[in-house]
This record gives sequence, C-alpha cells and structure tokens, in this order.
Amino acid sequence: MKDIWFIDDNDIFRTIIQGFLKNTEYSNRVEYYTDGDEGMMEAIRRNKSQLKMPKLIFLDLNMNNLDGWQMIDLLNVYEGIPTKVVIISSSNSVADQSRAKESRMVVDFLTKPVSKTQIETTLNQYA
Repeated sequence: MKDIWFIDDNDIFRTIIQGFLKNTEYSNRVEYYTDGDEGMMEAIRRNKSQLKMPKLIFLDLNMNNLDGWQMIDLLNVYEGIPTKVVIISSSNSVADQSRAKESRMVVDFLTKPVSKTQIETTLNQYA
C-alpha cells in the first residue's frame, strides 16, 4: 500500500508534485487523488478492514464534493490511527490556520505555491 497521499483537485498542481518527487525515495510511495470523495473515501473503504491508513496525507482545503475540512472530520472518526495531515492550500486565512492547529491530525499548513524544498522537508520530517 502506498503510504503518502496527495489530495488536490488541481491537475497542474498534482503534476508539479509528481515532478518534484520523480526519482526520489518517495516516488513509489505516493498515491494521488482528485478530491476527498472520489479518491480518499474509496481508499479508506478499500483499506478500512486491514486498518492500513497512510502515514501522511497532503490535503487541499478547497475541493469539489468532499473538501479538506470534511475529510479531516471523517479521518478523526478513526481514532488511534497514526496518520498525519499536512494542509496545502492557497488560503492564507488566519481562521483556516487556527482551525488547522485545533486538529489532532494536522501537523503543518503550507500555503501555495509550494517549493520542492518545502515538500521534501515535510516528507523527511513526517513520512
């Protein structure tokens, strides 16, 4: 199972992240999803019985269907899982950053655009 998930509805951003991670030790550990509803919920259903959740989720906040906050609320149901969430958002809202600090799963908040160095540093720290 791939233990790092990137969830973002922006195709260009996902392609950039794939480029950042190409030929790194993380390239084969990453699964990409277009939003919480399409990708994450299916992945959770698929893995729930095995209790295999990713170590790290990079999560956009503003997405269609199931947004980042809704996804965090659903993940909080699975108490005791060691999953860490890093929010990657174009929002620089103080309210969003405060809300992120209140979540037990959120370990960092990165504001887009992000650099390859920021992604690599975050992966080295949490994955």
